[in-house]
Amino acid sequence: MKILRRLLLVLVALVGIALLVVPGIVESRMNKVLNPPPYKASSAAEALHKRMIVADLHADSLLWNRNLLERGSRGHVDLPRLAEGNVALQAFTLVTTSPRGLNIYKNSDDTDQITLLSMAQL
Repeated sequence: MKILRRLLLVLVALVGIALLVVPGIVESRMNKVLNPPPYKASSAAEALHKRMIVADLHADSLLWNRNLLERGSRGHVDLPRLAEGNVALQAFTLVTTSPRGLNIYKNSDDTDQITLLSMAQL
C-alpha cells in the first residue's frame, strides 16, 4: 500500500510539473519571433501611429498560462508591449480548435492541438 501511495504521489508531482513546464515549451515553439526588435520606422510613420487608435482583435495569450503584466520572452502580446505599441483595444480571445499544420490553403478537421493543451492546463 505504501508503494502504491508513493507511486501516486510521484505521478501527481510529475503531472504538476508538466502543467507548469509543457505550455511554455509548446508556446515557445509555436510563437517564435523571427525578426526581433528593434524595428525602424520612418518619422512620418511613427507620427501617424501616435495619432491612431490601434486595436488588435485577436490574441491567444490567455491560452499560454503566463503573466501578461510582465514583458514576455516568448509570444506576441503582453501589457508592456501593448502600451509601447499604442494599442488602445486588445481582444483576448480563445480558439476552440486549431488544426496541426495550419495553413492558408488547406486545413483538415481531423487534428486538433488546442483541446489537449487546454486539458493539460486545466
